[in-house]
Amino acid sequence: MDNKTRNHIKIEIAGTRFTVVSEESELYTRSVAERLNSEINSIRRAAPGLSANSAVMLAALNICDVLIKTEEDADGLRHQIKDYLNEAAKYRSSFEESEQENERLRKDLETLRKRLGEKSKLANEPSPVSPAVKAVRKSALAEAEDEGAEQVTFFGSKNRRKDNGKA
Repeated sequence: MDNKTRNHIKIEIAGTRFTVVSEESELYTRSVAERLNSEINSIRRAAPGLSANSAVMLAALNICDVLIKTEEDADGLRHQIKDYLNEAAKYRSSFEESEQENERLRKDLETLRKRLGEKSKLANEPSPVSPAVKAVRKSALAEAEDEGAEQVTFFGSKNRRKDNGKA
């Protein structure tokens, strides 16, 4: 047999005595009986000509009505909670995607900052001169010396201008 204790509780409903066998506590069982008696007495006050049996039946009908409406409300709340949980799952998924995108963008920003730093370093260093430019410079300097003209040097040279060897 099961391990639950069965209580034998004596109650009275609408003037009739009962012994109820229940796994519920005596306090709970008595509160249920009091609630039923309250409903029956309320109906008897509203319709004093009703028999006790009819008052009990109407009380049972009222209690079943409340029970059914409560169950429908509970079902509605369960559906609403399910909808909220589904919506929360969508928001959680969207949040996680946003976090991943944010992390990707942080990494991209870090990479771009590093590249910008490298470019800044390169911009501050003198640019390498190609062999063709060096040849043109030598040629231009040689022509200027031959003609005795004013010597003009290219950008990047230490002396910008020489007047026939005179500074």
